[in-house]
Amino acid sequence: MGEPHAGQEQAAQRHPERADDVAAEATRLRGSARGGEVVLFCQLCEAFYWLTPRLAGFHAAHPEIELRLQSSIRPLTESGGGFDVAIQTAGRPSGTSRLAFAVDDVVFPVCSPDYLGETTPPLRLEALQEHRLLSHRVAPQDWLDWPDFFALAGLPQAVAKNVMAFDSYPLVLQAAIAGQGIALGWRRTVSGLLADGSLLRPCRESLDRPREFCVYVSPQAGNRAETGALLAWLRRELAS
Repeated sequence: MGEPHAGQEQAAQRHPERADDVAAEATRLRGSARGGEVVLFCQLCEAFYWLTPRLAGFHAAHPEIELRLQSSIRPLTESGGGFDVAIQTAGRPSGTSRLAFAVDDVVFPVCSPDYLGETTPPLRLEALQEHRLLSHRVAPQDWLDWPDFFALAGLPQAVAKNVMAFDSYPLVLQAAIAGQGIALGWRRTVSGLLADGSLLRPCRESLDRPREFCVYVSPQAGNRAETGALLAWLRRELAS
């Protein structure tokens, strides 16, 4: 590769932030997987609660493939390293990565059994306003939060009186498990926590979220067999 010419250097000096963005995107797209290896980038919460419990199944089905996992609370455009396949929520920045497929999800309130104490569920939707609500607040607000949930569930005038805000969704779920309040749960992420009794649904209301859970492929992944095997496995797991 040749040296940058004067025009390129001048453009970089005039727009350093743009040059940084281009460099970051180039670094991210640069394939880092070796032969027999596939790199999967996944949002931290889904990596911890949805993906990790299933990884043994992938290794059993494909012992010849080394799966390398990257996780972050940042969008895949800020992953900082090369990947072949990525999982993240719809609506977040995805850069030049191609959407391979997307599946539906469902959002509903969750809390620990200890938080409700002697109160017997289901609660009325209106009653949630009187409880401590655990909120995931970030900029930009890529995820559904309580005002959106109340409005879409038919209670646009709802005003939460006690809100505890976090900048990380994994922290929101941990606070809910610890009995600190009521959180919004995405079914694919919290299904294991509901099954083992760590969380329960305090009310009946829920929101369908079409094409919420997205799987992307890096432009640099090509048609490698390892990438195809991972995509096929993810399709099966997300269809179950």
